[in-house]
Amino acid sequence: MEIVISQAQGRVPVTIMRLKGDLDYISVDLFEAQARQAVENGAKDILIDMSGVGFMSSVGIRSLHQLYDLVQAGDSEEKKAVYKGVLSGTYKAPHFKLLRPTQRVHDTLKTVGLDMYIDIFDDERKAIAAF
Repeated sequence: MEIVISQAQGRVPVTIMRLKGDLDYISVDLFEAQARQAVENGAKDILIDMSGVGFMSSVGIRSLHQLYDLVQAGDSEEKKAVYKGVLSGTYKAPHFKLLRPTQRVHDTLKTVGLDMYIDIFDDERKAIAAF
């Protein structure tokens, strides 16, 4: 997997991770290490460009959810409110978004329900503006 990290400026600074290759057991360690490094370096709002990901396995799904958890802040009361919002369909992650997943990956995201709380965009400018 190839990962290119860049910055964009919207209302807030946005870290963009552009992935190229499958997100599976072979590449997940690299993805998780670079995502963790980005957060440790101060990234608070992350956009994952998945236009170059042809396949995502269950470990890829898990790693996306872990990154979502990593950038979400809040105490237990806020986490309860998030959980309630996810269940009611009114919550979308404010600090983590996905961009242009391939159809196969998009279908996987919908099947596992990540699209219920993570916004998925086809337009990069709109994605950056949504943070």
